[in-house]
Amino acid sequence: MSRPETSEVTPEQSAELLRLTLPLMSKHNVPVTPRNYAVWFEYVRGDNPELKAELQSLIDAGTRFTAQLNEQLFEKYASGCNVDQFLKIRNEMTDLIEDVAGSLRDVDDDTRRFGGHLDTVVENVQRSSSLEDIRELLRSLVEETRSMRRSTQLLHEHLEAKSQEITLLQEELELERKRASSDPLTGLANRRAFTEALARHAESGPAPDTLALLMINIDHFKNVNDTHGHLIGDRVIRFLAQVLRQHTKGSDMAARYGGEEFVVMLPDTGLKGAAVVAEKIRAAMADAKLVRSDNKQPLGRITVSIGVATCQPGEDPMELLNRADQALYKAKQSGRNQLAVDMNTQSVPNTA
Repeated sequence: MSRPETSEVTPEQSAELLRLTLPLMSKHNVPVTPRNYAVWFEYVRGDNPELKAELQSLIDAGTRFTAQLNEQLFEKYASGCNVDQFLKIRNEMTDLIEDVAGSLRDVDDDTRRFGGHLDTVVENVQRSSSLEDIRELLRSLVEETRSMRRSTQLLHEHLEAKSQEITLLQEELELERKRASSDPLTGLANRRAFTEALARHAESGPAPDTLALLMINIDHFKNVNDTHGHLIGDRVIRFLAQVLRQHTKGSDMAARYGGEEFVVMLPDTGLKGAAVVAEKIRAAMADAKLVRSDNKQPLGRITVSIGVATCQPGEDPMELLNRADQALYKAKQSGRNQLAVDMNTQSVPNTA
């Protein structure tokens, strides 16, 4: 489901993965672009079970990897890694390090030369036979000292400039990190960020009934798009995201899971508390009076269905998510605009 943390790939391992990935892409007629390579590299590497399972299923079914399918796979599994941006930042960092290293080497050469000159001065002082000889040695020592000072001053200024460049790179990397974990339409966490966070919580071994999930889907969303257009549909999605922000706090995490489907993770929350949060979200959407911004015409009642599930001892995150999804399906089948609780562990009234 989520990609576990892995150790850094060595150059030797990277070369071997490259050797295995390219023929596989060629075999299935997948163009070798950075985005496609990111997907198939992860498949060969095997660290993303969800990606590996889906790609293997497509291969076994003899599916043709069209440009559209390749793009969908990238957006679903590898969009957290902006290949072009990553290469740009990596190259900038490499150039910066080489530049600084070159400056340090230059100063190191100057330092060794200065040290050699000092040794020569010491030797000549011992052999000098007149004050004039010592005066000449002192003069050359003063010149070399001034030269060394200028060299170290230039290094200081150079390193100061490079320090500012490093700060800018750090800011750029932080922006890229946020972009990679955010849904561009809503600003909420994206699917990858959510699944990774869920996996971390599951690994911590939460006590039973202390980690809850809400799986949320906008009812009849296709009708909204068909009737009002995709721009209005996007506005409805952003409005639901706003509602989720208003009803989550602290370590809670709301994410857009895909399309009109959202998910909320509620740590330290049992089934009863999760149902309360779910009902507030449902009611907020049902009570909203959304209108078109262009002609002020009402959009009609926009509702959501919600599935609720809580973790079980030693449960795989995928199973918890699947149970929340099954509860959502139950809410849809029961008439929509309501919540359904998984496992029948507690009776929670549905509100239409």
